[in-house]
Amino acid sequence: MQGWLSCRTTGSPRWLKSTRQITVGEWLHVADKSPPQIKGHRLGRRSDKKTDVTRKYLISPTVDAVCGGSLSLVIAMVVIAYSFVVPSGLSSDLLKTGILFPLLYLLTDFLINIPHFMASYRVLYSRPSSFRKYPGVTIAGPIIGIAFLVYVGCWTPTENAAAVVSPDSVAGDSVAGGESVLPAAATQPTSMLFLSLYVAPIVLGWHYVGQSWGTTACFAFLSGFRMSVTQRRLIRSGFHALFAYHVAWAFSSMQLLQTWYPEQQAGEYMTKAVMSTCRVVVLACFILGASGFCLMARDHEKRVPALVWLPWLATFSWYVMVDFSPASFFLLQIFHALQYLMFPARVEINHYAEREHGERGHLRFHMIAYYLALVVVGLFAFEWTQALQWTLVQSPSTSLVALGTATMIVINLHHYFIDAVIWKIRDPEVRHSIFGHLES
Repeated sequence: MQGWLSCRTTGSPRWLKSTRQITVGEWLHVADKSPPQIKGHRLGRRSDKKTDVTRKYLISPTVDAVCGGSLSLVIAMVVIAYSFVVPSGLSSDLLKTGILFPLLYLLTDFLINIPHFMASYRVLYSRPSSFRKYPGVTIAGPIIGIAFLVYVGCWTPTENAAAVVSPDSVAGDSVAGGESVLPAAATQPTSMLFLSLYVAPIVLGWHYVGQSWGTTACFAFLSGFRMSVTQRRLIRSGFHALFAYHVAWAFSSMQLLQTWYPEQQAGEYMTKAVMSTCRVVVLACFILGASGFCLMARDHEKRVPALVWLPWLATFSWYVMVDFSPASFFLLQIFHALQYLMFPARVEINHYAEREHGERGHLRFHMIAYYLALVVVGLFAFEWTQALQWTLVQSPSTSLVALGTATMIVINLHHYFIDAVIWKIRDPEVRHSIFGHLES
């Protein structure tokens, strides 16, 4: 959830600076000075240090912990331990052999990753006000995306389809073998090459760490903790460092510097220097973030629950895992999607409760149908070119392969901008859709 719940404060109350960008964490913690109202009820207030508050949850204690970070943390630690035991680690060759890993990837991609994209569309277009407030995202974005797909479909390639690469291969299998993807990617349209190689790593990195920060801040708020400015900066420094590492790792994996500066292996030495610097910065910011949680516990005179710092710790483990086993990058996408799904699920539950006037009789069946709809619609959105290959042509054409790659790029980029508007916590409608179940 990139830039999780960000907004610009124009004409805001006195305690908000007029041009400052504010994230969910900042909003939730400055709320102590002037708690916003949702249908006449306060979202929360600072509890007395000696009085323990009743902890609230987004979905439930178990779901929040599992999706928020505990499951991904355990899996990441297993992959890291495996990399220590097996020198080659979780290599791309291992992922391509046998049936276990391909099946695991397909199941997690279809059942977790794809639904998380469709869930953002459900949130965006289920709010009628979205068309009036954000016409650029709701209307112009899809039009531009379709126009881009038409351009790619009309583009005439000069090479065969095997040379066309996808964003997944750029981030995962192709880089694990230590070979540059630039020669193969050069057969793509220029715009696709630019988006997949240069824009995607930046957008994805900010998207991943922004959501993790939002999850951390949300769980802190639900647990009755308020961060000071210093604590917030200390904790967020780790996410900023991980963003820098994400971008550096992606460019390093694609061997961009080696391609730009091949003389006397200058690019290789520059890459090693950049990556070493990023690792040191990440370690330093991890220590700073830990000190931020310690300060928070001291100010509130009580222990910070594991639920609050689990998303922060899990995100660090994701990138340590990728550093040890580059081929495990696909797991990072799954971890992100699993963490994300909690929030649209809560929105859907709250909307259902409002429609049924608080009755929960058929909620379970409604959520099963909701999830299955996300899976089916997502499969069609991502795999429509594959369906055409099976039904209309005998062998995959270059244009269809390129269209499949372009579809992934369009949905990923549009998802980034959707998240920039559907989680704006300043909007009363957004606040109510996420935290409506906390009202009493």
